[in-house]
Amino acid sequence: MRRTVLFLSCLVVVAAGRVIVVPDSAATITAGLGAARTGDTVLVKPGTYPEHVVWPAIDGIKLYSVAGPDSTVVDGGYAGTCLVMLGGGLSRATEVRGFRFANGYNASGGAAGISCAGNATIAGNRVTRCNGVGIYLSNYSTSFSPLVTGNEVDGCFKEIENYNYGCGLYVNAGTGARPEICYNYIHHDTLRNSSRNYGGGIYCDAEALIYQNRIEANVLFSDTGSACRAYGAGIFVDSDRRPVIFSNLIVGNRCATDAWKYGAGIRMYLGAQPLIVNNTIANNVCTGPHMWSNGGGIYNDMQCTTYVKNNIITGNQATSGSGVYNYTSAQPGVVNSFNNDYYNNTLEGCSMGPGDIAQDPLFATGRYGNYYLSQIAAGQPQNSPCVDAGDTLGQGCRLNVDSLLGAWTTRTDSVPDALPPDIGYHYPMTALLGVEGPARSGPAGRAVAVPNPFRTCVRFACGANRGMRLVVSDVSGRVVYEAGAVGSGLLWDGSDAHGRRLPAGVYCFRLIGPGSVQAGRVVQLE
Repeated sequence: MRRTVLFLSCLVVVAAGRVIVVPDSAATITAGLGAARTGDTVLVKPGTYPEHVVWPAIDGIKLYSVAGPDSTVVDGGYAGTCLVMLGGGLSRATEVRGFRFANGYNASGGAAGISCAGNATIAGNRVTRCNGVGIYLSNYSTSFSPLVTGNEVDGCFKEIENYNYGCGLYVNAGTGARPEICYNYIHHDTLRNSSRNYGGGIYCDAEALIYQNRIEANVLFSDTGSACRAYGAGIFVDSDRRPVIFSNLIVGNRCATDAWKYGAGIRMYLGAQPLIVNNTIANNVCTGPHMWSNGGGIYNDMQCTTYVKNNIITGNQATSGSGVYNYTSAQPGVVNSFNNDYYNNTLEGCSMGPGDIAQDPLFATGRYGNYYLSQIAAGQPQNSPCVDAGDTLGQGCRLNVDSLLGAWTTRTDSVPDALPPDIGYHYPMTALLGVEGPARSGPAGRAVAVPNPFRTCVRFACGANRGMRLVVSDVSGRVVYEAGAVGSGLLWDGSDAHGRRLPAGVYCFRLIGPGSVQAGRVVQLE
C-alpha cells in the first residue's frame, strides 16, 4: 500500500535557552531531558534509543529529532510505555517532534506509545507496532488542551479480555476541555478478541476538536461469541460528549464480530451530541456471521442528538442503515441532517433533510489521495454534484470551519474552496504544512542540507540549483530568510534578512524552482 502522510514536518524556532545534543552532550534522551530546563531544546541525532522516557516536571522543554521519524526511534522493546508526560503543569510550549515510537507495551491496555497528561504539543511523530494505545491523552481537568498534530499512528493492537477502549488514540478530558487532534494519519490499528471493543482509530471521551485527520482501515475484531460488541472502528464518541468532527477522511474501517457491530465509521454512545461536518465517510463495513449489523457509516445511539452537515457518506456496508442508523426505540436518538450526499447508502431511523442529495460524488485522484471531487476547471470531464452544494455551518462552533474550508481544497489542481462550500473532506494544500504556500506544479521532494546540524553555515542542494530560490521559515509560515542561487549553490549562515543571527533551533526550508519545490528542515546549533 502506498502511504501518503500529511506530516507537520516544520518545527518551531527556539526562542531562548540551551541546545542539548543527544548523544553528544547527553548519552540518552532521558539524560538529555534530565539536564534540560524551561526554554531548552534537546536535539536527538539519528539512531535507535531503547528507552522508556519519563518527562521531567518542567514546562517548556522542546524534544526534537534532527532527521525525523524514519531514522530516530524510541524503542520500548515491548517492556513498557515509550514516553510518559506526567502532570498538568505542561503547556503547548512543551513539544515532542520528529520521532518514531515503536514496540511500546501496556499490560492493562493503556498507554503504550505516548502517554500525556499535560497540555503538550505532540507533532510530526510516528507511533507504530505498540501493544496498547498509540497516543493516550488523559486528564479530567476542564483546562486539558494538548495539541496532537501531524502524527502517524499505525499497526497498534490491543487484546484485553473485557473492555477495550481506544487503540490508535485515546482522549479523556473534563467538560469544557478542548484537546485538539488534527492532521494525523491513524490507520491499521486493531482492537481484538475482547467482549467490548470501542474506538479502533479514536476513542473520544472529551469535547475534543477532531479535524483534518485520515482515519483508515482500523479494525474491531472479536470471536468471543454472542456477548461481544464492536462499536466505532473509526471513531467512538462516549456518553454526553460534544466533540467537533470536521473535515476528516474516515474510510475503510471495519467492525467484524459475532454479535453487535455498530458504527464502522463513527459510533455515538448514550447522550452524545457531536457536530459532524464536511467529512468523507466511505467504504466502512460492519460484517460478521450473526446478529446485529447497524450503521456502516454512522450509528447514532439513544438520547444522542447529532448534527450531520456537508458530509459525503457513501459505499458503507451494514445490514441496516448502511449509511446512517439512528436508534428509535425508547429514548430515541435525533439526527439533524443538512446538505449531505448519501450515495449508494441507506438511512434507518432517520431521513434526508434540507439540501441532502443521493448522487455519485464522482471522486477524482489527486496528489494526496483518491477523494478529491471531479471538476471541469481542474481537468476532469464533469463536475461532481458535491461542488458548491454545501452550506455554512449555521450554528456555534469552536472552530471557524467556513474560514478553514477556504484554506483547503477539493480540487486536484489545489485551488482553494470558495463559498458556497463543497461537500465532503477537503485536502490540505500541501504535505509540508506551516510553510509559505504550496508547490504550484511538480512533486515536492527532499533537498540536501550539509552540514546538518550546523553552527556557522549550511549549503543547500537539490540536483540543479539553477533558478532556485531558498526560503527559510518558522512554523507559522513567517519567512525569516530568502535568497536566490549564487555561484555553485545556496548558502545560509543562520541569519535573518537583516544579517542578525537567529536563535538556535530547527527551521523549515524550501528550494523553489520552475515546476518543483524541494523541502526539508535544518538544525542550527548555538
